[in-house]
Amino acid sequence: MSHICQSSQGAMLVKLAKSDMRKLQVTGGSTVIVSLPKDWIKSNNLGKGDFVSIEELSSGDLRLSSNQSEISKKVITIDCCKHKIALGDLMIGAYLSGADVIKISCKKNKIPRNTRSEVREFLRDTRGMEIEVDDDKEIRIISILNPSELRLQVSINRMYILISSLVNDAMDVLLGESIDLLSDIDDRERQIDSRRLLLERQVAASLQLPSVERKLGVDRFSAMEHANIARILERMGDHATRLANLVKENNQVIKIKPIEMPLSAIPVWAKQMKNVVHNMYTKDVNVIHNAKLELVKLKYEIEGKEDEIWTGKGSAERLLCEFRISESIRRLSAYSVNFAEILLNMLMHEQLDTE
Repeated sequence: MSHICQSSQGAMLVKLAKSDMRKLQVTGGSTVIVSLPKDWIKSNNLGKGDFVSIEELSSGDLRLSSNQSEISKKVITIDCCKHKIALGDLMIGAYLSGADVIKISCKKNKIPRNTRSEVREFLRDTRGMEIEVDDDKEIRIISILNPSELRLQVSINRMYILISSLVNDAMDVLLGESIDLLSDIDDRERQIDSRRLLLERQVAASLQLPSVERKLGVDRFSAMEHANIARILERMGDHATRLANLVKENNQVIKIKPIEMPLSAIPVWAKQMKNVVHNMYTKDVNVIHNAKLELVKLKYEIEGKEDEIWTGKGSAERLLCEFRISESIRRLSAYSVNFAEILLNMLMHEQLDTE
């Protein structure tokens, strides 16, 4: 029979997976032992004398794993000839699942040329992946980034900076600055998307490996909420990109003045969004809540002015462009409210005490 051992006094109950309750036994006067499920021992090919890993999670629970589980590399193999259409999505899925190695192969033929093009696009869209092997039969992509080395807040902050730069540059072009400010819109959007993917990969790793969870300094609740924030920021990035493209393509015909809605909402949004992001670190609940209220108010003010756009003079093309600009700024404000709400949830979770 196998046991978990811990130096302690007395006896207690420990809850195992599948809602199994096992009683702790005291032996030798001070050593506490508990038997492990026989099926688990067999499935992990463990026997007498083998080592297991016991880690304390941030929640205070203990996680037991076979010694080889954290050091073995996770490999996913994809047949690119069988999955021609879905290859790109499958590589992203493998990346998000935490695969250390992604093998692309074709059982029947040589790897097609267009497959290599999709692999290159995948590498542009992700972070920390590199080709190790590339021949006629196999493309082997490996992870070169330890998921615990980069804190989750770094990607959140980078996404925020990129979104703000798109919005601010669009505003500056409308104020007369060079259109060249918007020459790299697609590149910035790609960076926002890749940061979201990286953060979700890190969150997946933290849920699977206690060592990653501990190094990132997050528990499961906080990790999942970081992933939710990243998804919100990606949607904000979509609207910031849309706004920038509308300005780039129509800046000569847009007649909205910077002091008028919806453009006058941009400085207000930027100020309150900065308050929200900054307080991921300072954790001032009142500042976050006040920012949320201001953003809710701003969203409704923009919405209230949108009907007036269609009563203005001008071509249908111009009015449609101005409405879409208003819509993107409104959606930016709405998603910022969601950001603030999630952050408040996270801060309250940190205050949880047990009785």
